[in-house]
Amino acid sequence: MPDLRLITFPPSLDCEFSRFLLTHYGIAYEERRHAFGYTTLTTLRHGCTLRFPLLYDGTLRLDRVQRIVEHFDARCPPERRLLDGDGFGADWRLFNSTLGGATTVLAYYHLLPERSVMVGPLSSGTPAREAAAVRRAYPAFATVLRILLRLTDAREQAARRTIRSVLDDVDRRLADGRRYLTGDRFTLADMAFAVAAAPVVWPDEYGGAVPDLADTPPPLRAMIDESRRRPSGRHALRVFRERRPAPPTS
Repeated sequence: MPDLRLITFPPSLDCEFSRFLLTHYGIAYEERRHAFGYTTLTTLRHGCTLRFPLLYDGTLRLDRVQRIVEHFDARCPPERRLLDGDGFGADWRLFNSTLGGATTVLAYYHLLPERSVMVGPLSSGTPAREAAAVRRAYPAFATVLRILLRLTDAREQAARRTIRSVLDDVDRRLADGRRYLTGDRFTLADMAFAVAAAPVVWPDEYGGAVPDLADTPPPLRAMIDESRRRPSGRHALRVFRERRPAPPTS
C-alpha cells in the first residue's frame, strides 16, 4: 500500500487536478474520499488544515494543488516537468481560478436541483456512514453548497459569459496550429485548462465522481455540446484522452 494518502471530495475540480498531477508525476497514492463537510474534518485531523485536497504521509503535508506542483515538479525528470517560464502566472490564474470558478458555478447551479442524479457523485467512494448521511440529508448538503458557491441566476449568467470568453481566448491561441497552449510542449497550462474546462466538455477520463453525461440537465448539456465543438473544447478532451490514464493508486 502506498504511504501517500490523498484526501478528496469526489467531484471537486481541485481534487481531480491533484489526481491528474500525481498520475503525471508517476506517484503512487491511496485516495480517501469523503463527503462535503467530512472532508474538512479529515484534513484538519491529518494536516491541520481545512483545505482539500490534502496529500500527506508521515512527514509530508501538501494542502493545495499549487503545493503539489511545486513539490513534485522540482523532483521529477526534466521530461515530466510542467512548470515553464510562466509558472503560476497569467495562465494559472485564468484557468485554475477564473475558468475553474465559472465552470464550477455553472455545473452545480444545474446539477444540485437533481437529487437523484447528485446523491451518487457527492458520496461516491466515501465511508458508509457519510454516504448514508448524504442520502438522508441531501437537501442540507445541497443548500450548503448553494450558499458557499452563491448560486443565483445572475451568477450562472456571469459564469456562462466567463466560460465563453476564456474559451474564445484559447481558440485564438490554438488557431496557429500549435499542439499545446504554450507551443510544442505539454505544460501546466494545458493541464490546468483541461481540468477547469472539464464541467463543460465532460471528458470520459475524469477521475472524480460525476453523473453520466446522459443525466445532465438540458441547459448544462447544451453548454457541453457547444464547448465540445470548439477547438478549445477539443483540446481539453485530447489532453484528458492522451494524458489521463488510470492513476497508480492502491
